[in-house]
Amino acid sequence: MKRRLACAAAGALFTAATLLAQGPPAAPATPATPAPAVKPPGAAPETPQVPVDRPDRITFELKVPRERGGGTLAGSAQRIETAGEDQAELTGDIEIKYRDLTFRADHAVLHRDTMTVEAEGDVVLDQSSRRIAAQRADFDLDTETGTFFQATAYAEPDQYFTGAVLRKTGENSFEIEKGIVTSCTGDPTPDWSFRVRHARVDIGGYAHMRGTTMRVKKLPVLYLPYMIWPARTERTSGLLVPNIGYTANKGAYLGLAYYQVMGPSADLTLQLDGYANTYAGAGTEVRYAPREGTKGDLSYYMLANRDTQQREWRAVWDHTASKLPGGFRGVISVNEYSDYNFFRQFQRLEDENTRSFLYSNAFLSGDWGAQSLSMQIDQRETFLGSGGTSTQSKLPEVNFQLRKLKLGGVPLYLSMNSTASYLQSKTDKLFDVSYGRLDLAPELTLPVRVAPWLNLTLNGGGRATWWGDSRSTQRVDPLTGVRETICDSGVVGNDQLYCGETLTRIYPDAGFGVVGPSFSKIFDSPGGRFSKFKHIIEPRFTYSYVGNFDDQAKVPRFDQIDAFGAAQLGTVSLINRVLAKPTDETQGGAFEMLSFTLTQSFSLDDTQPLQKSSDGSRSSTAGPISALLRVSSSKNFDLQAKADWSTLFANLDSTSLSARAQGDRASMNLTWYTNYNVESGKSVTDQVRFGFSLDMIKDRLTLSGQVNYDLLNAEIQQQNYAINYKSQCWGVRLEGREQITSTYTTRDYRFLLTLKNVGTFLDLHGGNRAEKF
Repeated sequence: MKRRLACAAAGALFTAATLLAQGPPAAPATPATPAPAVKPPGAAPETPQVPVDRPDRITFELKVPRERGGGTLAGSAQRIETAGEDQAELTGDIEIKYRDLTFRADHAVLHRDTMTVEAEGDVVLDQSSRRIAAQRADFDLDTETGTFFQATAYAEPDQYFTGAVLRKTGENSFEIEKGIVTSCTGDPTPDWSFRVRHARVDIGGYAHMRGTTMRVKKLPVLYLPYMIWPARTERTSGLLVPNIGYTANKGAYLGLAYYQVMGPSADLTLQLDGYANTYAGAGTEVRYAPREGTKGDLSYYMLANRDTQQREWRAVWDHTASKLPGGFRGVISVNEYSDYNFFRQFQRLEDENTRSFLYSNAFLSGDWGAQSLSMQIDQRETFLGSGGTSTQSKLPEVNFQLRKLKLGGVPLYLSMNSTASYLQSKTDKLFDVSYGRLDLAPELTLPVRVAPWLNLTLNGGGRATWWGDSRSTQRVDPLTGVRETICDSGVVGNDQLYCGETLTRIYPDAGFGVVGPSFSKIFDSPGGRFSKFKHIIEPRFTYSYVGNFDDQAKVPRFDQIDAFGAAQLGTVSLINRVLAKPTDETQGGAFEMLSFTLTQSFSLDDTQPLQKSSDGSRSSTAGPISALLRVSSSKNFDLQAKADWSTLFANLDSTSLSARAQGDRASMNLTWYTNYNVESGKSVTDQVRFGFSLDMIKDRLTLSGQVNYDLLNAEIQQQNYAINYKSQCWGVRLEGREQITSTYTTRDYRFLLTLKNVGTFLDLHGGNRAEKF
């Protein structure tokens, strides 16, 4: 759950009473380790679970009267002296058990009439998952309350308390005088702690602390006269931890947020943000999970400019229901903004402030064997460079798909994809059109096993599509030389892009694929990392045919269904593969460690060349030659290199290289791609992306980063770096980012401090954005 912030004065944190309550449960920074001074119950192997009857010990068992709580009080000690029927003095390795309590000490006086114990010397009380250790204690076994002196206590989840005086006032409540509250292990100085004059701690609730000084080791960093601190991991209503930031555009930023639990399956966050440079923001977020498989997150945020009186808003709703009747699954994802170009300035994440479109959708889908059915409503709004928008919507679309279904006893398979849609497409100041569309694409596939080293696959089918509207086309009148816009009904106005006339397209497609003849040889490699290698040479040939359609210019363009290109295409591939079998069979079976593929396509239609010069004077029905190399020597390393060579111009068309390496304490990834002008041989784009992660101190200090660099223009497009440090009870993250686009440059930083069992305690961020004109 995101932590929200509310506008408040920074000085109030140091001079006024501060309320800090826990929001959604936060994962601890590292697994907890019990403090040496007071281990959690069960952690010490020397602790007996029941009194042990040894020759040097005296055991006893007393029946407790019903009016005093009933039950049995049992124990043992090295020496027991009685003073009347109601009092006994116990000495040496004392252990007393009553109900779920286990009480230990070096010396104790047991008052049977009052069910109290006066103990001293290595006093330890275990109760359930809690433990108290002290020098001296006065304890009431019946009420399970008492006072401990020079005491240390442990309670789940990883809460540690010490005090000159510690009172157990109830099953889950304590009072501390002149003590320490922390979630850190470490004796005698934890990494962070609160020194308190007085505190009341309710396990599963809050620690109410007075005269509180927060310390890092022994250094005081913050004083608060009164504060409430979460002492639980369950969701709890209250104010969240304040957040502070600064950016050049928005100025100083400060806020608080309020978190409200609305039952076991829902919660609410209210926020109020304040910026020094005239902006103020308010919002709410609701999370819910009413039943298994159903959950959602609904948020609304409004930002106001106090100087211009303008208001912008953002609404986001994500809902998933994965266990609907009939085997259906439903998803709703809504993203709406009043002015997305404005709001992008307030987004810090790269995928938010660099995106060029908004997408919202809702769908219902189900799968039954080879069949699937889905119903979808969606909208994609794309932001154009001119400042306008282009919006495409499905209102709705129904899709029925049949995956390969075997027909009869022969290996003949039927597959089909069909859709029925009502589409809307509009672009500012150009057009706004709505129409229906029906599409049906069946296909039959027949695999044939000619020989163990030769496979043949035949396929045939087609596509039929109907549109409820069609586009107008352009022609030049041969007599007047005037360009005209025409529909089937005749010449129309030049600004009329759609005719309002239906259109049908039907075409066949067919093809076949041959794999083989394949050749292979096995090489033994005794004594090495791999016991065997297998080299496979595998030629492949595919042919595809797509029929003609003369009126493609009239087809409305919405998605890939509308695309079309008649073709008679053959593709030849030669594949070399090397399989390796590890010597250690526990590492798994043989895997492909290297492959090299050469591919070239040929158009069998002279009117459709695959390569052509920019002026159309040169062309070739042969396509570029593609070379692809893959190397994967282990699960921790893989490399892929690809190059396309233009046979028409004898130049490179494109190259790309990607690599990934993973070690015990370091990892890296590299992507480098270049596109060329095949006629001149000059680079058009040449960019490299490099990312890394380095565990500088194992499981403690990590450095990571990513750089996107434009080699052609010799400039960095984006770079971000982060350093993380994890202690056993706190963590720090410092990150910085620079992003350069054609319209702006942003630089920002962020500092995060997280505390175990609390979550983010401090979130400082800032930066600046410079527009380019």
